[in-house]
Amino acid sequence: MPKIIPVHHSVADWDFTTGAHHALTEALFVSPPSCLYMYWQAGNPTFTAVLCRRGDTQVVPDGEVRTWYRTTNRTRGGFLFFRNQHALGGADHENCYIWSLAGASARLSRYVAGDATFIGDIPIVIENLTWYHFRTRFWSDKNPAGDDALNVELFMEEAGEWAKKGSTLYDTADQFKDSGINRLGIGGHTDGAPYHFFDDTEIWGPV
Repeated sequence: MPKIIPVHHSVADWDFTTGAHHALTEALFVSPPSCLYMYWQAGNPTFTAVLCRRGDTQVVPDGEVRTWYRTTNRTRGGFLFFRNQHALGGADHENCYIWSLAGASARLSRYVAGDATFIGDIPIVIENLTWYHFRTRFWSDKNPAGDDALNVELFMEEAGEWAKKGSTLYDTADQFKDSGINRLGIGGHTDGAPYHFFDDTEIWGPV
């Protein structure tokens, strides 16, 4: 898969959920000079989305999201978004697929009009104040029964190599595959006052 955006890019390349508190910090990063972080304050939305706004990332039904992630509260998940339906200029989690990366599991859910359908989960280990490199890939194909389905895989970098975590997950609904909007991004569950940090986020498209 070709890389659509490079490792280093500007905050101007991203749309943020209205009211979500976010900033850059030069005190903590994987690659200099800074990383992005988001956090809760009174009146904040508790689910925050950050969607890539570059023109070549608006319709990516099959692709990848890669990012470094760190949190101060592992019980409140960081998010990987794909097939997000929000139009350019804003961001939310109402219609999309979300990986929630929290504690001892990664949970994949499909959101339609704000209602969540659980797809599956994969055991992982996340500790507070530790950087982790995640990668998810997703594409329309077949499930093991031969039915049309969305295929989704999750990887974590281990000893410099991508290690697949758990099994491939399948969703026969294959929601939004033919939509004219299919955006990607990151985010976090900020309720409980965690700080979520992201760095070197990449968007990859299909072959």
